[in-house]
Amino acid sequence: MQQFAPETIQPIALEQFRASGRGPSLERVVYSEHGRLRGFEYHKIDDIYDAAHLRHVRVIRPQVVMFTPEEVINYVAWAAGFSQHVGAGALDLGRSAWLRSFNPLHLSKCHHFQLLFYDELFDIICEGLEFGDGAFENAT
Repeated sequence: MQQFAPETIQPIALEQFRASGRGPSLERVVYSEHGRLRGFEYHKIDDIYDAAHLRHVRVIRPQVVMFTPEEVINYVAWAAGFSQHVGAGALDLGRSAWLRSFNPLHLSKCHHFQLLFYDELFDIICEGLEFGDGAFENAT
């Protein structure tokens, strides 16, 4: 019962956002003052105990977000891309069936992305993701 065509799943940001069974440690989800998702702060697996190595992901024009706790992720049906691309913590699922199930009016430039953190999986429909070093607020 696979939800995504394997050829459409592409790993992204392999150097910045790697997973080793489970992904980086999520430190903070960043929202705008109006409650809109802006991004994430995290520590890479190797830097989990080093506060000086904080990193961030900026979400470009988010439209839909789904959060799934690690304990209930179905890696066969919903998150199979992580088995296909071992070591990837971030995937671009393209124009997935989930994305196409929404009203397309504002979604023509969007893709479906998955970010696998240590204890959470985020599915995000947005125009893109930007990965960087340091805290989210200090990013340019």
